[in-house]
Amino acid sequence: MTRDLGVKRADSQTMIALAAIQGICGTVFGVDILYETHVEWREGGHVPTIEIVHLVVELLAVCLLYCGFYIANKAFVNLRKAEQDQAKLLGSLRGQFDTIIMAQFEKWHLSKSESDIALLSLRGLKISEIAAMRETKSGTIKGQLHSVFRKSGFHTRTELLGYFMDDLLDFAAGAHNKSYVTTTKASAAI
Repeated sequence: MTRDLGVKRADSQTMIALAAIQGICGTVFGVDILYETHVEWREGGHVPTIEIVHLVVELLAVCLLYCGFYIANKAFVNLRKAEQDQAKLLGSLRGQFDTIIMAQFEKWHLSKSESDIALLSLRGLKISEIAAMRETKSGTIKGQLHSVFRKSGFHTRTELLGYFMDDLLDFAAGAHNKSYVTTTKASAAI
């Protein structure tokens, strides 16, 4: 997760640097055009055709540079919004999935301790790690896990995890379709 944040920060910094470069170049070229135009008009008012063509090409290049600057900034803003929408969706999925898990634990009539241990087990913690967190012996955790398996009808942690993964994938698929539409709309707005 930290690595992802570093990459996002680097991408943002790169986009900001590119925008700054485009802005500076556009300003320098614009000043150059104004200066050349001023010099040409000051020296006699008659501007050779080749100089007019040169200034028009430079002016067109500056306009295109600023158009690129505008489009890139708009795309950056839209991508930021889509990223924030995805983060909200992920937070919602996590919250909703926790609700699904806890509701199922209630259906199985798990005690508070059994629910905690089952949840920690689903999150991938080893029995020894769960025991250390709960300041109890590994045997106690094994006994409570056995009770979870008996009440749920599963025989292994893998079966228990698989049961909830099916729910998560089904739930996420429905939410992904909604987020895909949001992301597509954000991309289309560019």
